Amino acid sequence: MAKPKPLPKGVLNSRQMLNKIKNESDSLGLVLMYGTETYMIDGAVSMLKKVCLGPGAEDMDFSMIDTRTGEKFDIGKLEELISMPPWMSPKRLIVVKQSGLPGRELSDKETNILKDIPSSVVVVFFEDNVDSRKKAFKSFLQYGTVASMAGFEENELIGWISNRFGKENIRIGFEAANSMASRCSGNMMELVNEINKVTLYCQSKKYTEVTPEIVELCCPADLSGKIFDIMDACGSGNANIALGTLDKLLANKEPLVMIRASVMSHIKALIMAKEAGNPNVLIDRTGMNEFRAKKLCIQAKNFDMKSLIALYLTASDLDSDFRHGLIDERYSLEIVLVKASAKTAS
Repeated sequence: MAKPKPLPKGVLNSRQMLNKIKNESDSLGLVLMYGTETYMIDGAVSMLKKVCLGPGAEDMDFSMIDTRTGEKFDIGKLEELISMPPWMSPKRLIVVKQSGLPGRELSDKETNILKDIPSSVVVVFFEDNVDSRKKAFKSFLQYGTVASMAGFEENELIGWISNRFGKENIRIGFEAANSMASRCSGNMMELVNEINKVTLYCQSKKYTEVTPEIVELCCPADLSGKIFDIMDACGSGNANIALGTLDKLLANKEPLVMIRASVMSHIKALIMAKEAGNPNVLIDRTGMNEFRAKKLCIQAKNFDMKSLIALYLTASDLDSDFRHGLIDERYSLEIVLVKASAKTAS
């Protein structure tokens, strides 16, 4: 697997940023956080409110500028908010969402505003994507704190799931935790909802351990995870395991049309992952969840690009044959899996 591109020099990861809010909030003034992991971003906002705002002071000392609601970003309005001292709090907190400011050239006025934020104010910019080559991005680094708010690494995610259950005195093994992460594609907010659901189920039944069977019962179907398993088997040249996993999916009443569509989509995603070369590039190009992007880039190593493209074309042709009544639906999918097993990078 190609190693993920390291963060730009001076940029914090999500864990470092949350620790800085918790332990060094006095040092914060200008802050830029970027990424699409809403659980991490919402957590950062909640922590900032706790350390910056006094009890009951949110209406007085917290301001939000959110261009996603149609509100146009106005640097003059931001300057006015910055000039206002806090009324009932240690610091005034201003959150700016999707302004686009870090992605364009800054005027002298804009640079001076960012440079001269008073110690009584914290201004936090949130952006989905940024370009670290831009001069504006470097200004945020120079005058403030910048953090990439991505989700956890895969091994950290399993530990995080275990810790969440542990707070309720419930155990969960690796297999069950990994299954939950896969079903939610590593999306933290979805995982929180599923953990809460499984916790309530276990408490109602007085269970003290989450088993794979409980996950299967309570959580969304793991079709995506099973497709990964099928393509892993194909990538290692083992058609028998791939076809056996397909048999189990069909025995569990998974719709064949959904399986076929998922395999087609997965092959297309592998092509994009192969071309990207590493998860960071894949995420930048597609906005894909980091957990899924990393797994795809690992899997794509088992195939060469020429074979993946040929496989996708074969799958498309067989799909057309099925739709025209020229071939059995299941047989068309089995041919794709057998060909995929024969066309690995090895």
